[in-house]
Amino acid sequence: MPIPNPRGGFWTATPALLYALILVYGPGTGLLVAGLGFAIGNAVVRGWTPWRVIFNGCQLGVSVALAGVVFIKLGGRPGVGDLQSHIPAILVAALVHQLTNNFFTGFFFSRLRGTPLLATWLAWVRDVFWSNVLTIPLAIILTTLYLRVHPVGLLAFLVSLPFQRQALRLYVERRSIYAQAVDALVVATDVNFPQAKGHARRVADTATAICREMGLPDTVTETVELGALLHDVGMIGLDDLLENLANLTEEEKGKLRDHVLIGADIARELPRPDIAQIVLLHHEHYDGSGYPRGLRGEGIPLGARIVAVAEVYESMVVGGFPYARPRPPAEVLRAIGQGAGTAFDPRVVQAFTRAVASGALAGLARSRDQQGEIGTPAEQPLPAATREPVP
Repeated sequence: MPIPNPRGGFWTATPALLYALILVYGPGTGLLVAGLGFAIGNAVVRGWTPWRVIFNGCQLGVSVALAGVVFIKLGGRPGVGDLQSHIPAILVAALVHQLTNNFFTGFFFSRLRGTPLLATWLAWVRDVFWSNVLTIPLAIILTTLYLRVHPVGLLAFLVSLPFQRQALRLYVERRSIYAQAVDALVVATDVNFPQAKGHARRVADTATAICREMGLPDTVTETVELGALLHDVGMIGLDDLLENLANLTEEEKGKLRDHVLIGADIARELPRPDIAQIVLLHHEHYDGSGYPRGLRGEGIPLGARIVAVAEVYESMVVGGFPYARPRPPAEVLRAIGQGAGTAFDPRVVQAFTRAVASGALAGLARSRDQQGEIGTPAEQPLPAATREPVP
């Protein structure tokens, strides 16, 4: 009964059965049953793709077998109904199974996405650690029922599987609702700021390309993407200022800068404080000359430093706020390079430059062309002070 994992792969509600398998039969049978069972299950559910079926069967079978070996090495005896003296061995064996299983999965996705193995592995461990730990008592109960009462006791677990699957499904649906809330805020920003329609999505795609080039793990990349999507959400309600950019007073310019404070307050309603930090601080400069707090260098969160580069690139190429006209990509690249160490983090600029050179941003340029936004200058020219190579 698999549940798609938004990060990739699938979750299942079967760790308790795997641990019971180790406690009852040991590593040899665990390798055979878990490996074949998972391979056949993948073939039935996802279709016969040889490499995928073999990989999934092997990675689960090997991880169960290694856990069984550790269980025996620590004094555990498979097939013994009295498990009280074996609790430490069970806990360590379960941990070995999870670490090994997540290592194989992390290895696959790190190679697929070009992310660091260690960070990807730890992200998978963090995702499922507590859910796996909480299945250990159930595995002990199932083993006791199987060995000391009757094998039919396992039917109680099989009956509970649909309920466990529903619990996992509710978790995934909650994440989906969270993503829908972000999308709704992005749409509201586009409606309120139509001259920059699609800006947030393009900045997010650019920021994601930079994250990939820097080799950041999926968890960090996801946070940066969400922060980029919401970076201008504080513009909602400032349409009167946006319509008169050329004639703003100093007080009105201050209100416009406050969009980061408003946006951060909105983003704090989401259960991810790191996203609010990106929204709040994406106009900080590496040399401390930015706003709202005048932070400098490593004191600025990495996500905010990435979004700062992505936003300037997108705005300059399109000619969006605060730039009066679109610029050729080569000119934009030079301008951002000149801002390394002052406006921008040099490491982020280097990653951005590599992303451009690799063609990772070429698709974004095509999407802007298709939307008819390249070559469409702002209706009103901006004061000279706002038309600098970097913000």
